[in-house]
Amino acid sequence: MTRTQNKLIVIPEALAAFSFTREILSSRHGRLLHKVLHADLRDLEFVCSEICICYLLKGRERFFDTGGTCIEIQAGELVIIPPNVRLQSDFRSQDGPLEAMMIFLSPALVSDVLPRLGGGQGAEQAGLATVPASQSLAAFMSGIVEVYDNLQVDADLARLKLVELIMLLALLYDRSKLANTLAGSLGTQHHRSVAHVARAYLDHDLRTADLAALSGRSVPTFNREFRRIFGASPAKWRKQRRLDQAKKMLESTNDAITSIGLTAGYESTSNFISAFKKEYGLTPGQFRAAALAAGL
Repeated sequence: MTRTQNKLIVIPEALAAFSFTREILSSRHGRLLHKVLHADLRDLEFVCSEICICYLLKGRERFFDTGGTCIEIQAGELVIIPPNVRLQSDFRSQDGPLEAMMIFLSPALVSDVLPRLGGGQGAEQAGLATVPASQSLAAFMSGIVEVYDNLQVDADLARLKLVELIMLLALLYDRSKLANTLAGSLGTQHHRSVAHVARAYLDHDLRTADLAALSGRSVPTFNREFRRIFGASPAKWRKQRRLDQAKKMLESTNDAITSIGLTAGYESTSNFISAFKKEYGLTPGQFRAAALAAGL
């Protein structure tokens, strides 16, 4: 059996909808989830709203960036994924079941811990970083599941375990490299601006709550800043941008109206025609004919 998911999702927010993940620790400081997969999960496109540490207890998983570069981790290995980096995850059941720990660190927690690591110098844009397998890391991760799986953990204890993980990685991994990786994940502030997030994810049907999470803001704060910058709500602005894109395609290409509607985010051609006519006073077909007659 194969599960296919092509729509971009924002994690950890979207993981609650998947039956293969369970939350073990959760607080304002971060979250720790246990993931178990038996069926294929191919080409899952995702982006993290917080720094993510993915550790494999069993199996093998591949991550592809938008340029096609692949990073593969196997059981016992770990990858640190910065926020606002679009990736595809690829798991094949022929490699055996996949069991992983997914840890998400809040920016506030990372900022608090960084001085203990030496501060770090963030790159202009942080990339993925891997940590090799070790017995200490395996014992820590498996112990988290065994000890806390069925317990109600308060925020203080959750913070303690997350900080313990970071400090353990500092011992196992090059401390300065870890500090630079974490600092780089925090340092790309332009990637968390409302304007950047809005434009970067225009082509994806993300909820306003997802966009707010990617920008590191609450939904009300995101909406206020969005209206201040663009003069419209996120939904209205996105609709206008997509219709503008469709208008340009009608003028400059011979693509079918159905295809243009899909590109503009309309799965229903009739809905696309209705929205286009409401905005421009003509159907897409009428607009294209008028543009051709005018020699545009």
